[in-house]
Amino acid sequence: MIQLMNYCKSCTLEQIGGTKCSIAGLIRVSENYSVSIETKELSRELYQQIKHSDNDVIYLKTVDQHVTIMGYWVTDKHTRGVENVVFSITCEAKKSFWGSQYCSVNDNCFEEFSIQVTEGTELIGLTPYGILDTEDILFHIQSAIHIDTHMRTIGKKEGFSCFAAPEVQRIGADIHLGIQYGINYSQGSTLSISNVEEKIHSFILFLEILCGERISATNIEVWIGKEMYKYLGLPMIPKERLNTFDREQFDSRGYVRRKIFKLSDFNQDIDEVICQFEKMYVEDRVAFEAYQQLMMDEELQIFTVNNFLKAMQMVEGIERLGDRERIEKEFKKEKHRIMKKLTDEKDKEFVKIYCNNLGETFRECLEKIVESCLMALSETDNSSCGDIITKMVNDRNVYTHASHKNDPLLSQADLRGITYCFEVFFRIEVLIHLGLSKELIRKRFSYDKRFVAYYENLFGQTIKEADCGTGEYDDIMQSV
Repeated sequence: MIQLMNYCKSCTLEQIGGTKCSIAGLIRVSENYSVSIETKELSRELYQQIKHSDNDVIYLKTVDQHVTIMGYWVTDKHTRGVENVVFSITCEAKKSFWGSQYCSVNDNCFEEFSIQVTEGTELIGLTPYGILDTEDILFHIQSAIHIDTHMRTIGKKEGFSCFAAPEVQRIGADIHLGIQYGINYSQGSTLSISNVEEKIHSFILFLEILCGERISATNIEVWIGKEMYKYLGLPMIPKERLNTFDREQFDSRGYVRRKIFKLSDFNQDIDEVICQFEKMYVEDRVAFEAYQQLMMDEELQIFTVNNFLKAMQMVEGIERLGDRERIEKEFKKEKHRIMKKLTDEKDKEFVKIYCNNLGETFRECLEKIVESCLMALSETDNSSCGDIITKMVNDRNVYTHASHKNDPLLSQADLRGITYCFEVFFRIEVLIHLGLSKELIRKRFSYDKRFVAYYENLFGQTIKEADCGTGEYDDIMQSV
């Protein structure tokens, strides 16, 4: 998709909705992959059609692309002339497909898709290379360089699958060895573009849980039969456009980070894991959306009290996940049993209106997640955390209830540390639910210097040493 960034070429609009035409225009792709079309010499009839039918399909072509636009917004308009008024407009495309021919816009027409994402090579966790003996190469002028390479894959034919293959680039006098990777999805039945978007959205959210930072799609391709189209439509922000750690600084975003969980960490079929995650997301969408908002704020280096409240929202969501329906069903059954024993109609009405299930209290949710994560990381309970939990409950009530009379007990620095710790706790709860071992969870989070410091400072705990490694990818890539 990089070749479409800042794309700008003249085009011819050949069809708008059901109306054939031949209108000169200009199509642009911004650095964030939004697509706009400028047209001139539009008749009043065509302008009215475009203005009132913003879900129409537009077919246009450039010298090297056939572009299918599915839906658009009119963002600008100019007129010229008196009797025969001619319109010039600018539209922004909702979805666009780029290929060697026009794309079918029928429902459920896509057979498979592939995506690439920021930090994709590291998140897959596969390397096509064996361990390189770089010491011999560095200290001997003449040496035979033997590099074992082979294609690596995870996943099955149907569902999500990934591959990593060797890539050799010649840049000037240098030869660079790299990794070419892909993330693919296919299934027996066809998909609509809405299905494709939902799959990609939940998959990217899953990757954000694995790495604890914001992930963006950088390339999306869809297939109809043997015809491939590049798809532009989801929000895509190149990583380098956002604020990130400098690679040379503390806790930098280096090429290999042992603290990042990888798809290869899951020994079972990754599509099965992603399906489990999709169910979690559907059941507790609000908590996961709060997590994504925190990732964006952190990427942009924004911190306010709202970040703390979002973290508390995640806690309530994840800890009340799964048992809500069962508890509510049991409560209604018990309420009905009690009401049957009552003889006074007023008593029955009172119980019916005012006897409601409030679920677990916020403090109980906090105690549950702290207990669970301390047990996973340090194999201890939350008995020493009563004071910090009390302060968190107090501050959450202060910031959410206007009638609350107490003052905040936690400093801004404490709130920042608590927010980060509970981002990690949220990830731990999700990863445990998806079947990842506690040993590996301890091992990877022990490399997160920021979390280790906050965890010890706020909860008085250290991460227990794990008797395992972080996998073949980290070992091989860090040996280079």
